[in-house]
Amino acid sequence: MKKVYSTMSIRRAEKRAHESTSEDELIERAAAKLCESVISVPFARAVILAGGGNNGSDALSLAHLLIERAYEVVVYEVGEKRNEFVGRRLAALAALGAEITFPSSADEVDVGAEDLVIDGMLGIGCSRDVTGIMRDIVDKINASGAYIVSVDIPTGLDSDSGRVHGAAVRANETITFIGLKQGLFLADAKNYTGRVTLCDIGVDAGEADYFIAEGGDVTMPARLPVSNKGTYGSVKIIAGSPTMMGASLMAHESAQAALRGGAGYAVLCVPRSLAAVYQARVKEEMLFFMPDEEGRSVYDESALDGVMKKASSVVIGPGMGKNADLIRMINYLSHNFGGTLIIDGDGLNALSADLTAVEGHTCKLILTPHVAEFARLMRDDGSAPDTERVISLARRLDAVIVMKNATTVISDGKRTFINVTGTPAMAKAGSGDVLSGLMAALAANVSDPLKAAVIACYEFGKAGERAAAERGEWSVLASDVILSLPHLGN
Repeated sequence: MKKVYSTMSIRRAEKRAHESTSEDELIERAAAKLCESVISVPFARAVILAGGGNNGSDALSLAHLLIERAYEVVVYEVGEKRNEFVGRRLAALAALGAEITFPSSADEVDVGAEDLVIDGMLGIGCSRDVTGIMRDIVDKINASGAYIVSVDIPTGLDSDSGRVHGAAVRANETITFIGLKQGLFLADAKNYTGRVTLCDIGVDAGEADYFIAEGGDVTMPARLPVSNKGTYGSVKIIAGSPTMMGASLMAHESAQAALRGGAGYAVLCVPRSLAAVYQARVKEEMLFFMPDEEGRSVYDESALDGVMKKASSVVIGPGMGKNADLIRMINYLSHNFGGTLIIDGDGLNALSADLTAVEGHTCKLILTPHVAEFARLMRDDGSAPDTERVISLARRLDAVIVMKNATTVISDGKRTFINVTGTPAMAKAGSGDVLSGLMAALAANVSDPLKAAVIACYEFGKAGERAAAERGEWSVLASDVILSLPHLGN
């Protein structure tokens, strides 16, 4: 399990380290680690872009080490303000006869596709938009085709939120120190960080704020040699409407994912008037018909009691469209069901209008919003890091929140995980249905809903990676990801 930290926690770790280790020593340790990493990359020349802070100091000390090893190095000192550590290292490089330029425009920065660029312009203190000459330099190196290594974090990327301050360096690799910053993974970060490498410089980061689950953290319980389908739970999926027939049929994928995820039963609970549509499609899953009006399921306590009967977990929302009765159904299930209720799709849209519907719920509750659905649930300005926002909603609703994005944030308000598995190939209709079905299957077999959600997101992402490796990133369908789920638990 990897540990992830907020910027404040990293600052605290640095402060503790300074009680026994000088800043100069930490800079030299960081530069040595940078040197070990970059000399494995073939390059004609090292182009060092140094800002006026400690990231700049790291980059300048790296320049010194590369010159000593007879590499061709050019140094560009960017920005008017520089601290004492930068000043001393510039003087040391000048004494070596290094080529140092203080550019007044990006035109003075010479960079080509065969170069190695070291981005040491801005670090975790970046909180304003990148403008002026620095922005021009960012744009120039991004377009250069050079191999770019960012020091600690790409210039322009927020170390807490992962959002871009106006413009940001698109690094091929980010070499970071002390601890993994949450901003290296959240929001837009994956478009800018490249491969993230954590290097040890002898500073204890302390207790983690968040976690990234790895393979050994998401093991499934073994299936008993003597068992039957009832041993592994029953998943019920309330879905469907006549105006969203494509989405309604994708609920079939959710049920298939539940079965691939290990559930003993998967039952699609759909409007009675749409029976013929589903009867022609389903195979392994079963059907339960809900009373409806004009193809939309209506609130009926007797029918909902039938859904809950023998159910281990219930998913509600996929393809249900706008339905005035949906929030009443959610309210009834959340207060009368003893298993795990997973609210997805249109269920989340209904809930966003009245969060009080699940207050005081007696079930285990999981919400699986994508970014836009999450924004509707939160109704905030979206400025806080996604981790903080997800934790806030999880605590408010006493629920597990799974905010789906390229990096998914999962929290029960006490522990928070960042899931980094997956691929752009999964940006397809139906992916959310597959995840909700898989999560329901795991919730039926793992008592802790947070653990079930973490395993589901991890394995869903790995299955997507396998599907993409076989079919390519453009051609993967949600059903292809399901077919990669047999690897679950292996």
